[in-house]
Amino acid sequence: FTPLPKGVNFRVRADWRTIEADYDQWVAARPAPLFGTEADARVVALAAQADDPATYRILDVGAGTGRNALALARRGHPVDAVEIAPKFAEVIRADAERESLAVRVIQSDVFTAMEGVSDEYQLMVLAEVVSDFRTTQELRGLFELASHCVAPGGHLVFNTFLPRQGHLLDTATVEFGQQCNNMVFTHDEVTTAAAGLPLELVADDPANEYEKAHLPEGAWPPTGWFEGWANGLDVFDVEPDDSPIELHWLVFQKSV
Repeated sequence: FTPLPKGVNFRVRADWRTIEADYDQWVAARPAPLFGTEADARVVALAAQADDPATYRILDVGAGTGRNALALARRGHPVDAVEIAPKFAEVIRADAERESLAVRVIQSDVFTAMEGVSDEYQLMVLAEVVSDFRTTQELRGLFELASHCVAPGGHLVFNTFLPRQGHLLDTATVEFGQQCNNMVFTHDEVTTAAAGLPLELVADDPANEYEKAHLPEGAWPPTGWFEGWANGLDVFDVEPDDSPIELHWLVFQKSV
């Protein structure tokens, strides 16, 4: 008998994909619907404030397969859906054409797509997008874009992970969350990112609770993974109420 040598050897190889390639793989490998079938209740509630949907233009950034964009267009809103992943954009375009909906699909990153756009939209939506950010500079870029694109009196709505009250997260935890699509910004980071811009925070709602309370009967949960993800359980192996982070809807209004 010859004893095995002591020690462990590791061979590490970097492997990375672009966001577009990652999402294309989702379309090929994951069962539909990827993000659910119902529009987000928080988004619908804001759009419902419009006196005339036809004059209430909406920008859906990171529109995915069109869950929000198509539903809003069915309500009579003109919608621009910006989606960087080609296969997602194809899905939205095909569904919009099939139903003759007023959805303009822009397959591009939003900063390129919105160059030169000013005061165009009454509502700007980013659902399940900011959780893919990595830096506060990206968050600042979002607020700067909204300050240009959103018309005075209009709204920006997005969801993001925030720490629950009393919880402080170390750098390692935040970095691990980034790998799980759970980027966490602190309340102070959000405030600082919006500082000096004509945007005021007017609503802050825990997303899981809001959607559960306001989605149509039978539509909860929107997907099998949403509830756990929104409670931070992709990062923390705890009971939902014990998780130090949770997804929030933040609504900003542009000053008149």
